[in-house]
Amino acid sequence: MSIDYAQVLSQLRAAVGHDAVTDDPVRRFAWSTDGSYFRIVPELVVRVNEPNQVVAILEVARHHNAPITFRAAGTSLSGQAVGEGILVMLGYDGFRQITISDDHQHVTLGAAVIGADANAQLKPFDKKIGPDPATLASCMVGGIVNNNASGMCCGTAQNSYQTIASARLLFADGTRLDTGDEASKVAFARARPELLETLAGLARETQADTTLAERIRHKYAIKNTTGYSLNALVDFTDPFDLINHLVVGSEGTLAFVESVTYQTVDEARFKASAMAVFRNMVDAASAIPPLKTDAVAAAELLDWASIKSVTGKKGMPDWLSELPEGTAILLIECRANDQATLEGFTRQATDAIAHIETLRPIEFSTDPAVFGQYWAMRSGLFPIIGGERPKGTSVIIEDVAFRVEDLANAAADLSELFQIHGYPEGVIYGHALDGNFHFIITPHFRSQADIQQFDRFMQAVADLVVNKYDGSMKAEHGTGRAVAPFVELEWGPKAYELMKAIKAAFDPQGLLNPGVILNEDSEIHIKAIKQAAVVDDWVDRCIECGFCEKTCPTSSLNMSPRHRITTLREIARLEQSGEQAAAQQMREAAQYDVIDTCTACQLCTIACPVDNNMGMLVRELRGKQLTSTAQKVLDFQADHYGAVNRVLSGGFDLLHGLHKLTGDTVTGKIMALGRKVSSEVPYWDPDFPRGGTLPKPTLHGNDRPVVVYFAACGGRTFGPTPKDPDGTTLPEVMVTLLERAGYEVRVPDNTRALCCGQMWESKGDYKNADSKRTEMIDALKAMTNNGEYPVLIDALSCTKRTLQDAEIDFTLVDVVDFMASELMDKLTVYRRKPSVALHVGCTASHMNVGGKMETIAHHFADEVVRPAGIYCCGFAGEKGLFKPEINADALRHLKERLPEQISEGYYANRMCEIGLTRHSGISYRHLAYLMEECTRPG
Repeated sequence: MSIDYAQVLSQLRAAVGHDAVTDDPVRRFAWSTDGSYFRIVPELVVRVNEPNQVVAILEVARHHNAPITFRAAGTSLSGQAVGEGILVMLGYDGFRQITISDDHQHVTLGAAVIGADANAQLKPFDKKIGPDPATLASCMVGGIVNNNASGMCCGTAQNSYQTIASARLLFADGTRLDTGDEASKVAFARARPELLETLAGLARETQADTTLAERIRHKYAIKNTTGYSLNALVDFTDPFDLINHLVVGSEGTLAFVESVTYQTVDEARFKASAMAVFRNMVDAASAIPPLKTDAVAAAELLDWASIKSVTGKKGMPDWLSELPEGTAILLIECRANDQATLEGFTRQATDAIAHIETLRPIEFSTDPAVFGQYWAMRSGLFPIIGGERPKGTSVIIEDVAFRVEDLANAAADLSELFQIHGYPEGVIYGHALDGNFHFIITPHFRSQADIQQFDRFMQAVADLVVNKYDGSMKAEHGTGRAVAPFVELEWGPKAYELMKAIKAAFDPQGLLNPGVILNEDSEIHIKAIKQAAVVDDWVDRCIECGFCEKTCPTSSLNMSPRHRITTLREIARLEQSGEQAAAQQMREAAQYDVIDTCTACQLCTIACPVDNNMGMLVRELRGKQLTSTAQKVLDFQADHYGAVNRVLSGGFDLLHGLHKLTGDTVTGKIMALGRKVSSEVPYWDPDFPRGGTLPKPTLHGNDRPVVVYFAACGGRTFGPTPKDPDGTTLPEVMVTLLERAGYEVRVPDNTRALCCGQMWESKGDYKNADSKRTEMIDALKAMTNNGEYPVLIDALSCTKRTLQDAEIDFTLVDVVDFMASELMDKLTVYRRKPSVALHVGCTASHMNVGGKMETIAHHFADEVVRPAGIYCCGFAGEKGLFKPEINADALRHLKERLPEQISEGYYANRMCEIGLTRHSGISYRHLAYLMEECTRPG
């Protein structure tokens, strides 16, 4: 029976809110991707921020028999976070509670809590959660639990299965259960007695079947996430314990995980790492059994292909090029809570493998700079291979597991399969202590022949892993669709029937994530494969992993870089396949989401493992869209920028006076009328600043050291806002500070006309942007007395653009750097602030000055608060004036995350400070104001 999704849409909007549900074709396509090689476009997408919304969605889905896929961060690698029907995505505002028990032994986490954020809260107590997947900085707890994700150190002892204490769950029929609450369990037993009886019966039958029970125990002696967690049926008899542990690794097919309570594990204070270089894989593999002791926290294996792929790359050891062919490396890490124990562990590890010849001495280091280079080899594998792959190819990371004693032979066999099936670029690395190999290949999926080639390869891998070595087809990445056809092969018919019985008991209608884990289609792993159409060098390396989504300021509003790139890839695919009309239709429909609302803050480049830069691509695309009229306007502004800047500053003074005379309502109406005439008129906001001022130079000839001060556009155009405590402008404050510190201040005579070019670059007009930057650099250089005097710029974004890709042969620094290195030591502190807020925005992150900003703030304040989760204000230069919804969404949590005692905040970019002031309810100004006030005599 077909599903009437128009009715489903209407009912969902009535149940959970209109804006929470979309059937927009562009957005549905954008969210049809996860970290895997699959693409499945849902019919509807719903963002949820509270459990009652999920209950309502389940009710609508049951009524229409509509399938549901639950999605957390979408970093999954096996296709379990995409699906047909209704895609239910965890929103950006709910399911994020973190509650730590008084004794720090347990932590309760909402499903949308990012793993690294949980660990940041636990760190002061020397605790962490057990699971440690490589995606910990991006993945959410809901995904960690549902995939039973693990990583380098947690192994099988500290994964979700072993450390889960309880969970709050929602079932397909709408029933709810908190496995840690007795009253909830009693109520559930009345509501779902048949589920509890079925699970208890399955456990009894499994434990009574000694052959099957032993088979299950054998399979979980190594890492295994293939299929459901059948070990629960041999480990437990209580049905609530069974539910607790069957949900782990169930990939959203059994229930919705609202929250989970973990037993915390110790976070060691001291670490040491060594690099053991062996002549071959056999020797490296033989070192693993003696290292499987409490002394060793992790041992990562790199094969010869992995070593070759990183040799000669930035940050890699030079001596890699001297290694003979066939070399293998083990990266070994020991951890302890005191130095003496750590030293004992490192001696124990070294002695354990002393009988095996190595090509270099095994030397443990506790110096992060030294062992950081070791681990850069391991972490660098993925971005190097992903970044250097041919255009149009995909990146597939599979993970398998073998008994430790089989690792060497299995690695040789896998390498041979790479050659046989046309993937010579394949590399092997992984968590050696757990017998867990990851391998990477970069296949094309341009034709059916490419897909069939991949199928033959996967069939051969399954034969190798299952039939030859009795290993795990999935060790820690989850079954998904990628391995669903091989579950029965790996487990056998009897265990497979158990899995089907589990699914039927939990979800008799089969609504939850159908086709994942259990799938009767033997070719599901080669269907719905996404295409990686060539778009542009800035983003063609994208693997759609989703790491960018945490810090992107528009992820909640509409799209992240991943979504924008996958949309652009589809437009390119349509064009390349001759479907021009469809491509143009999608391009026009995607304009707002993909081009207009990208802030181009480039925070995505920091999180991206393959160095994509969506911000630069968007600017490039904006440049291509410039009409001849728009270009003439930009040319005029560049040629007459002094006058333009003067008019802008004066205009805000005029607006301030108008508002003072007429009030909010009249001023707002006048501005709204102006916007109907021209899109260059900003949206009205009562917190708009007054106009700025130019700095006044110090008189010459007083034998003081000289600095050249350049007041960037933001500070000289926009002055104080109504929320600021006084009427001083940034240029006035800067001159006061510099003179107080004993400097003679010189400023360019034509400051109004000078600009770094940022306002033109943001529109894609690089001709004018670079021309203005060159003009500015030349003017500033002329004032340095042949490089003798340093040049200071008072806006981080201006400093960044000036220094970026420019040849500068004189000292040019940001005011923040100068304050930290020169002014703090020269100025006497007369008073301190009790509490202040500090914003470390996107440009500060790019310039790596966050630490200096904190140092400055702590120098003058007893308490410095950085509101959690605020990475970019979303103001994006002047964009905040014309698309205020971006700024509003990016800072929607700012006010609630500021403690009541804080009445002032600081940053180092005027436009950002305007947006921060607007949405915090307090004054945000440049750090120079804090320094000036606290060092002011009297």
